Amino acid sequence: MVSVEICASTIRDVAVAMEAGAHRVELCSVWSVGGITPNVVVVEAAAAMGMPVRALIRPREGSFVHSASERSWAVEEAKVMMDCGAERAVVGALDEEGGLDQAYLEAMVNAVGAEALVWHRAIDASLQVQEDVAVLREFGVEEVLSSGGALRAVDGVAQLQGMMASGLRVIAGGGVRPQDVATLAEAGVDAVHASCRKPSQGGGSKLFDTTVNLVDYDLVCDLVGSVSDL
Repeated sequence: MVSVEICASTIRDVAVAMEAGAHRVELCSVWSVGGITPNVVVVEAAAAMGMPVRALIRPREGSFVHSASERSWAVEEAKVMMDCGAERAVVGALDEEGGLDQAYLEAMVNAVGAEALVWHRAIDASLQVQEDVAVLREFGVEEVLSSGGALRAVDGVAQLQGMMASGLRVIAGGGVRPQDVATLAEAGVDAVHASCRKPSQGGGSKLFDTTVNLVDYDLVCDLVGSVSDL
């Protein structure tokens, strides 16, 4: 069965995803920039609710090339998130040449274990995807979150299948819609990942943007329903 993973940022998001039937959440903060590491309290609370949690580890917005201090910070954050109840740490980084940052990966494996890692969409920005996949397998990483290098995962199926052929379990993420699920499931993905958000005004202000992007119950239900219909 294909699992549904919702990108959540708050306890409200987690509760909505849970009520709508999602199988797990990936927690992050600042969703508008692609997500950075979430607050530990949110991770603890979500885990206490009984929702399987994966925590994004990303020190800042922008590129996936990290400094030595950012790498060290990220490793410590991964350890904290696992201690707070996350079942996986979702990590990723690139080196100056545009390929997988092996020093970062090795540090993460040493810190929390390869079985606790999911390599995130940094792989979609890599200049050497096949080599990166081989390195991930060499280090024992079993899961990857990817769009297959496309804007939408449904258009990156060929690359996703190449990753699966190497032994990786693939979480298909990137513009995933309910109508894409059958194609992605047929390709063999383990899970689909989506934000399922709608913008909402959080109050009026002449000085600040008060728009919030909340996980939407109906959108999650539609995605869950498309999986149930397989």
